[in-house]
Amino acid sequence: MFPDRTEPESNGRPRPGVIASALALVVSLILISGCGDLSHDELNRGVESLSALAAQGELIANGVARDATKSTYSRVMAKTLGGEAEHEAEKLADAEPEEAVEEERGKAVAVAREIAELFSELQTYPGDERHGAVVQKHMAEAKDQADAIAEVLTGEEQ
Repeated sequence: MFPDRTEPESNGRPRPGVIASALALVVSLILISGCGDLSHDELNRGVESLSALAAQGELIANGVARDATKSTYSRVMAKTLGGEAEHEAEKLADAEPEEAVEEERGKAVAVAREIAELFSELQTYPGDERHGAVVQKHMAEAKDQADAIAEVLTGEEQ
């Protein structure tokens, strides 16, 4: 089609430079996001993320409970946000906590897993009003638990 191309014909395989660049990117991401020490501030940021995820889940579940949200939207959002909650649980569980935050880390992992399971429930029953109402109630409780952990970490009332 383009007889004066300067690039060699592709055999369907990526060029070695592309493979090396992709590998370097993956290694860099692993090192940056590594499973190192979990500081007080890092745990607090993770717990705040969990609180936000639970609030979003509560809104989606409310829409399901009121039959005001399309099933497709509920399912996709539940899958996306549930994946984020699961990732947060894994990240917190993999990190080595400072001694001062070890107990709160364990609680945060449990809350993250609960939120992920609740999103899974929404994903499974995206159009069921009864399930939506139950998930909404439990998301509110999970948010309260995350806020309580953040309160301990910051020493402030929220």
